Amino acid sequence: MSLNPTVWIVDDDEDDQLLIRSAFTEVSPAIELVLLTDGDELLPKLSGSSRLPDLILLDVNMTRQNGLDTLEELRSNPAYVSLPVVIFTTSSAQEDIQRSLTLGANHFLTKPLTFVDLKEMVKLLTQEWVLT
Repeated sequence: MSLNPTVWIVDDDEDDQLLIRSAFTEVSPAIELVLLTDGDELLPKLSGSSRLPDLILLDVNMTRQNGLDTLEELRSNPAYVSLPVVIFTTSSAQEDIQRSLTLGANHFLTKPLTFVDLKEMVKLLTQEWVLT
C-alpha cells in the first residue's frame, strides 16, 4: 500500500488556509493536508512526526514567528535540509524573494488573487513535486 503524499501548509490566515485547502481538494483530493498556523508549530510537529511531508508551503508574514525565521531554523537542522519548502506568500518584495532563496527555500511563489489562478498554481505544484 502506498501512502498518499502530504503537504503541510503553514499560514496564520484562516481564509488563506481555507482557500489553499479547497484548491488542493479540487485539484488532487488524494493529497493529505496538514494545516499549521505558525512557524512555532512547524518544528515540534516535524520532530514528532513519523513521516516527513512531501512539501511545505510556508507563508512569510505570520505574527509570532515569520516564515523566513522559520525557514532559517528549519534549514539549520540537518534532518530537514533537503525537505522541499516553497515560500507561498502575498509578498512579492524582491528582498523577501532573495532572502528566501538564500535561506534555502526551493521556490518562492506569490499567492494569486483569484481561486482559478490558485488552482492552476496548485496543479503546477503537484506536477513539480510529483504529488500524484
